[in-house]
Amino acid sequence: MIIVGAGSTGGALAARLSEDPDLTVLLLEGGPVYSTADEMPQELLAPAVVAAGAPGHPNNWAYMGEVRPGLRIPYPRGKGLGGSSSINGCYYIRGLKDDFDTWVKLGNDEWAFDKVQQYYKRMERDLDFDGDAHGSDGPIPVMREPLDRAPEFTSAFDDGCHALGFGSDPDKNDPRPEGGVGPVPLNIFEGRRIGTALAYLLPATGRPNLTIVGHAVARRVLTEKSRAVGIEAIVDGRPQVFRGDEIVISAGALRSPHLLMVSGIGPAEHLREHGVDVVHDLSGVGRHMTDHPMVSAAWDSRLDLVKQPERGAMTSVLHWTDEGSDLEILPFVTKNSDMLGMTDVFARPVQAAKAMRGTSAKAVTRQARALRHAMLGIVVEKQESRGAVTLVSGDPDQLPDLRWNLLSEPQDHVRFRAAIRVAFEIFNSAGLREIGASIVGLDAKTVGDDKKLDQWAFDRVGGGHPSGTCRMGPASDDQAVVDQHLRVHGIDGLRVADTSIFPTITSRGPNATAMMVGEYLADLMKHEAAH
Repeated sequence: MIIVGAGSTGGALAARLSEDPDLTVLLLEGGPVYSTADEMPQELLAPAVVAAGAPGHPNNWAYMGEVRPGLRIPYPRGKGLGGSSSINGCYYIRGLKDDFDTWVKLGNDEWAFDKVQQYYKRMERDLDFDGDAHGSDGPIPVMREPLDRAPEFTSAFDDGCHALGFGSDPDKNDPRPEGGVGPVPLNIFEGRRIGTALAYLLPATGRPNLTIVGHAVARRVLTEKSRAVGIEAIVDGRPQVFRGDEIVISAGALRSPHLLMVSGIGPAEHLREHGVDVVHDLSGVGRHMTDHPMVSAAWDSRLDLVKQPERGAMTSVLHWTDEGSDLEILPFVTKNSDMLGMTDVFARPVQAAKAMRGTSAKAVTRQARALRHAMLGIVVEKQESRGAVTLVSGDPDQLPDLRWNLLSEPQDHVRFRAAIRVAFEIFNSAGLREIGASIVGLDAKTVGDDKKLDQWAFDRVGGGHPSGTCRMGPASDDQAVVDQHLRVHGIDGLRVADTSIFPTITSRGPNATAMMVGEYLADLMKHEAAH
């Protein structure tokens, strides 16, 4: 079995498959791999450090994407063992029941909420909650920052949410959460970010039936008579072919559709336009890209936020439903200049300059330090806008064109107005006023004017959770790329497994669900191999 991509899904999948000594697993990773945690760069281990998200970092693919017309920005994606689970913010929240109910309605009954819960639990070791709803001996530790050890702003933020009538939500991973404000579950243990590298792959590296090849960039899926038979890759600069019985593409929601298309699997007319021989016409490949659009704003206070625990950048989060979408408000801080990676100062200097009152990277850097490293994420969890991954050329080495089209649908503006106005009210609550907290660049005049507020959001919107570009569905859905066993329609021996297969995006950050997909598919493939 060949797996392309050692990220959140591929890492979990490879480790679980290799538990069966009768299976031989080859894991190809385009970035560096490591034999021990000590070999990993510190920024991949420290949970409050997000420097690997900065452009040019060796653990970050050099993607550029157009989030809206006229604005192209770098788009961080993890490169190396653990993929994006090695560079993210450690936010670990499961998808909601409504998410999986929708997947079932779209023809994917194997992904019913009650069924996927067993896979979430299998991978978890919850350090705060026990009982049937939580896992206790899985590889991924899940913790929450105790309020008495959290940064001082956390209690003020929570009080502000309560003052607006929002309830407490102490367990964001409860199978039926009620919404409200509560601690952020984090996959952190003993001061380390625990992604699939540390949790799954490093413990499995000694298995004789698991081979992990680093700096192996997949270029094409090789097919013979509508069957996938191998992968053409560049390994340390040299071309190499790997042949296998089963191929699983777990390269992420940006790279997986690109790999399919340059291999001749995708929208036939689009492939021909770029000189790619069509192996199988699948019009949904690369289409229907969705995200969690987030408006990022700086917030100021009199607190010294740098004197926070080392565990993570996020401690408390508010969720509620309004205007047809779950909405989220998430304040976070990071250490020193590492905050600049989180706020995309270098990735989005125009937006960051507006958010922080500066006009140059130098001014933004000064302002970031003056603001004591505090940012606010305002998120629409269910957007109407859709983007696409398309070819620039048929050359596998040419990165694809990425267009998010964020805020291209009027309803998304309506949802952001509702969310931003709630955030503004929270920051005007007594507790946050007492510590001098305010959202930079947002005043009552802007909040009260729909047109001005839409522009304020437009200047600050970005994303980080792409999904849906190889979406799952039955053969009767002409936009479905894989069936509910994640097999590519029309191509035997080929699967896709990562966030690209989500029929609709989950209502919380997708990393926990991405790992769950790996657990799910490993179980399925083991069963198939045994029968």
